[in-house]
Amino acid sequence: MTTPSTSKTDVQALSASRGWLIIGGILSIVVGFIAMGSPYVFSILIAQWLGIAALVIGVISLALAIFGKHTGHRLAEGLSGVIRITAGIIMLRCIGSSVAIITLILAGYLAAEGIVAILGAIKLRGNAGWVWTLVNGLASLVLGFMVFSRWPNNSVAILGLLFGFHAIFNGVSNLMLGLSARKRPSD
Repeated sequence: MTTPSTSKTDVQALSASRGWLIIGGILSIVVGFIAMGSPYVFSILIAQWLGIAALVIGVISLALAIFGKHTGHRLAEGLSGVIRITAGIIMLRCIGSSVAIITLILAGYLAAEGIVAILGAIKLRGNAGWVWTLVNGLASLVLGFMVFSRWPNNSVAILGLLFGFHAIFNGVSNLMLGLSARKRPSD
């Protein structure tokens, strides 16, 4: 059933994404519990993964600058690659500081995503699972402000725990939205 705030295309898109929402929701819940069970380990893994990603992307950028056929942006690409490589090395060598900075960035991300999810929930009001999206948005917003208020104290534990809480709330939201979406006739 659609209401004035929910168009038929929104309902059809939700139905078409039903399976992905359910699978993504379950995986997000599992990852969330793993992160909450080992917040210190998970925090360090996040920092290491981002450091490695920065290194790899930096090497690719540098290789494009040196070996690429397009010469118009070679200097900018090379400089960008060097900056990424440097950032990756720093992140990997200074894990404690990296975790603190990533925790601060996570706080901003959670607050911003909370606002976007709340606005999205308002748009989805006609769907049965819209309340879960609203709860997810409110939880993300509150978690973001909690991190801001406690930063940088306990950044290592906070990063893993809050990432886990967020993953669980996001997973439940997607799972409930997927379960409430109608099956397509072809399913």
